[in-house]
Amino acid sequence: MRLLFETPEAAREVAFMLQCEYDGFTMITVPPIHDTLALRTAIELTGADFCFAGDHYPLVLSSTADALDPVSNQHSAHRISRKAELWQDVPPF
Repeated sequence: MRLLFETPEAAREVAFMLQCEYDGFTMITVPPIHDTLALRTAIELTGADFCFAGDHYPLVLSSTADALDPVSNQHSAHRISRKAELWQDVPPF
């Protein structure tokens, strides 16, 4: 499982705490079998936001704010539910 953090410092700190692979930028690779509680704790200690590698956000290049296409409710709910899986007692993978 790959996670992307908002800052290189947060990714480095989480990778250090979990002793997992760090790419030198903002991505860490967590092994398929991992301690979910340790992952949750490390993320909370850094206070940084993250997303799963492969998540995407639409990029709209427009000259007016009215023309921007907001993220659909379904897509937004899917992103939130993937993150919420980390805070459940059942391992997500």
